[in-house]
Amino acid sequence: MNLHDYFDPVSLEKPEFHHLSEKAVFCRNIIIHTPDSEIKNISRNNIALVGLPEDRNAGIKGSAQAPDLIRSQLYQLFRLDHELKIIDLGNLKPGNAVQDTYFALRDVTLELMDQNIILVIMGGSQDLTYGTYLAFEKMESLFSFATVDSRLDMGIISDDVSPDSYLIPILSRKKELLYNYTNLGHQKYLVDWKDFEFLNQQYHDTIRLGDIRANIAITEPVIRDAGFISFDLNAIRQSDAPGSLDPSPNGLYAEEACQISRYAGLSNKLTSFGIFNLLPERDSHDQTSHLAAQMIWYFLEGVSQRKLETPSGRSALFKKFIVSTSQTQQEIVFYKSNDTERWWVEVPIISDSRRRKVLISCSHNDYQRACNQEIPERWLKAYQKLN
Repeated sequence: MNLHDYFDPVSLEKPEFHHLSEKAVFCRNIIIHTPDSEIKNISRNNIALVGLPEDRNAGIKGSAQAPDLIRSQLYQLFRLDHELKIIDLGNLKPGNAVQDTYFALRDVTLELMDQNIILVIMGGSQDLTYGTYLAFEKMESLFSFATVDSRLDMGIISDDVSPDSYLIPILSRKKELLYNYTNLGHQKYLVDWKDFEFLNQQYHDTIRLGDIRANIAITEPVIRDAGFISFDLNAIRQSDAPGSLDPSPNGLYAEEACQISRYAGLSNKLTSFGIFNLLPERDSHDQTSHLAAQMIWYFLEGVSQRKLETPSGRSALFKKFIVSTSQTQQEIVFYKSNDTERWWVEVPIISDSRRRKVLISCSHNDYQRACNQEIPERWLKAYQKLN
């Protein structure tokens, strides 16, 4: 695959370094595809930055201008761990039609996954998430994904892809491949109850804003099992992100958005992270593009601290906990990492000719609920879906 056919090189004015020396800034410590520097030896990199200047399916235009603004702010931040090799591939060339852009993103995502390179997307409108989904669908293996959004972008049920309804085509296609979908940060007064009902019927999840505000750690297990995350800046409150497409006085705080981004970076399963729906003309002093850059920075920092963990009761690196519950009439097995203190739980599959178990991420709270003879909701939904 010739990536030059897919990307326009980065072409920015020289960033102004107000607080850091030129040698210490982000852009001086990564590889950048410019008109004078071609894409080569991409397999040497861990991360690829990609801009998506596409918003033709959006009702309100303007987010196509966001990638270079985010990039400009990111370039001025402090460098990351020198062992983390990052390349900025530039901006994906828009296709003749939006559908062509979706398929181009699919091809690029597949190419990067094949070379074990993590993709960071600077959008663009959020319907571009569909292009990432198509790549995972093409892999023909079970996967999960998550969105961070104040709404559920399900719109009117149809096969059309738009920023307000891109989830319907995703959730309706090849259901046997999509193990779990979860939205983080919805605001209940913005969501139709029928959308909740639809997700419950499919054994998918959504965690409301209030629960996240009370304990942001509940998002970590969901993120840890996701293959990709699509972050809508509309999920952040207007005072922290005024340049979002549909701002609201309520939403995540900037610090919480950065924490969720860091959780995403720490996840060993996650191979694609995208930020969407930044509307520059509504921004104030580049506040929203600066926040988007900081979210990417925290994501990358998380990647630099990833630890590959495979829970096992035979390993001294994990503690195994067995809880007997009267409601399930069977034991629920939990694992805790002695290193990171992350938790997992076994989910049995009994519909096959032979019994087997799968591991899903969970939290300490799930273990405590089981000890109190309450079935953890995360375990129950996984059990129902798998059996």
